[in-house]
Amino acid sequence: MVKLSNSLFKKINYFCVWFLVTFGILLNISASSVQGLNQFDDNFHFIKRHIGSIIIGIIIYNLGKKLSFTIYNKFANISIVVITAALFFVLTYGIVVGGSRRWIDLGVINLQPSEFAKPIIIFWIAYQLSNIKTENTNLYYLKRALTLPILCCMFIYLEPDYGTTVTIFSIMLAQILFSDIKLRYPIGVVLFSPLPLYLLAASGTYRLNRIITWWDGKCDRGEDLLGDCFQLNQSRIAISSGGLFGLGPGTSRARWGMLPNSHSDFIASIIGEEYGFFGLLILLIMFFLLIVSFYGLAITSRSEFKKIFLSGVGTWILVQTIFNLGGLVGLLPITGIVLPFIAYGGSAMVAMFIAFTISHIEISEEEL
Repeated sequence: MVKLSNSLFKKINYFCVWFLVTFGILLNISASSVQGLNQFDDNFHFIKRHIGSIIIGIIIYNLGKKLSFTIYNKFANISIVVITAALFFVLTYGIVVGGSRRWIDLGVINLQPSEFAKPIIIFWIAYQLSNIKTENTNLYYLKRALTLPILCCMFIYLEPDYGTTVTIFSIMLAQILFSDIKLRYPIGVVLFSPLPLYLLAASGTYRLNRIITWWDGKCDRGEDLLGDCFQLNQSRIAISSGGLFGLGPGTSRARWGMLPNSHSDFIASIIGEEYGFFGLLILLIMFFLLIVSFYGLAITSRSEFKKIFLSGVGTWILVQTIFNLGGLVGLLPITGIVLPFIAYGGSAMVAMFIAFTISHIEISEEEL
């Protein structure tokens, strides 16, 4: 019988992350080559940047895991203030790509603060809710923990980026559930949140159109295949053409302009095309094990901070995986959320490595 211990979950966690990162490199070599050639006259433009972000992530991991937990705590206040300011800066001076103002142009690269907001908000909430004392009420700690993150969510929503807003909202809710805050507060949020979330989603014409398209089911009926249903239809064609075992690595036809964003939002469709049903099944198993390992690490951790932090990271990966994979087959509306550790996106990759680094820092007996 296998004993479920913190060390076992840690080993599973390491294996899944490095498997997904390696698999993502192989996928991006194929999925991004045509787009790189068309845009920059370089087949390897995107994969070089993708590997560059992974290298930055690895450097952060190797340096960050050597720092003590006390040092991280010293940066808790300044980090949440800086990311809030950065998100406000995006709304005023950010560059517009694909109809959304989400990036800051740094010359060599475009930085997406909303991706870095995720690990910082997770850290901030864990930092605030891991020291709950009886002399203050639960509402006092909730206000301290959630005021700036909610402000960040408002800025992200205005970019507009509804998918990331919902993702961060889900993360915050999960962290509250894993904390010592009384259950009536998160339950109350769950009961009263559907209407506000729907109203926020419906406030934008393009978001409302996506919801109506998904809810109406016209893509399932084969309608408007060159309009609203074009991307979903091309994604389904790519996946179905892969069959059980796929067409083979590097043989995708969808990447030749048929499937927009094939190297980012819809890279899992390329997995289905090149590696088939079993390729997607292995991907699902890896993500399932990764998510379980984060929750397992949270449950078996002796540190209240790590319990709340790890539950947030696990929820982050869970929500993004569900939104991404559900969107590319039509089970959910398309959101533009990328697949963690797999899809192209430098800011997203580095942000995931920051979370991965903090997840594996050692907390001494004195710091518990």
